[in-house]
Amino acid sequence: MYRIGICDDDKELCSGLEEQIYFIAKGLSIDADVEVWYSGESILNDLQKGTRLDLIFLDIQLVQADGILVGKFIRNEMEDINTHIVYISSRQTYAMQLFKIQPLDFLVKPISDGQIKEVIIRSIRQKQSLRSCFEYQKGGAVFRIPTKDIAYFTSMDKKIRLVTDKGEEEFYGKLKNIMEELPADFMTIHKSYIVNQLYVREYSYDCVKMSDGTVLSISKPYRKEIRGKIKQYRRAELHGEL
Repeated sequence: MYRIGICDDDKELCSGLEEQIYFIAKGLSIDADVEVWYSGESILNDLQKGTRLDLIFLDIQLVQADGILVGKFIRNEMEDINTHIVYISSRQTYAMQLFKIQPLDFLVKPISDGQIKEVIIRSIRQKQSLRSCFEYQKGGAVFRIPTKDIAYFTSMDKKIRLVTDKGEEEFYGKLKNIMEELPADFMTIHKSYIVNQLYVREYSYDCVKMSDGTVLSISKPYRKEIRGKIKQYRRAELHGEL
């Protein structure tokens, strides 16, 4: 069940947005549950009682407890960084105030079906990516690590080195088998290297520079494929699909 909230003091807008969300969710085969609030005070009250949401469409210009206050409560008081907040407003002048709340998006009224669909898809993809884990075996034990924490893999003979921003691990395996278990953010650039595009700082024709400063070569057989993947990835970033 994907839990989606709407908080806006415009009841007509809430009704229309709720209807749009259910229609879009049905088309995407998503089991969605939508809950509506008409004031910041009412949603704050329910959040304090334990209500949790995956995604919330939150109006900024609410009376008394406005959307910014609600967002700060979610992030600071609840210490919740997992709820995706999408601010909605008739104005476009809130960028600096919203920066620390890290909203998923900011939509200006009126909101189109296309905007809602894009936000829901992006929210689900990000949560799926966060839940994704890679498993490996070492010394008879099985270990799990979130794929979002993995920067790259390197191999030498049958030994694999897994590098994260906090350190590295070594285990035995084959890169080909590992690649089959990884999400779309990862790509093979060499028979000995798999990289997470989220951690690539710089691309060039024959190498990539990772966020830790490591330079990894792109072997000739992969160069054309890698250029295509990079273009596709950048296009997805530009359109907010990642």
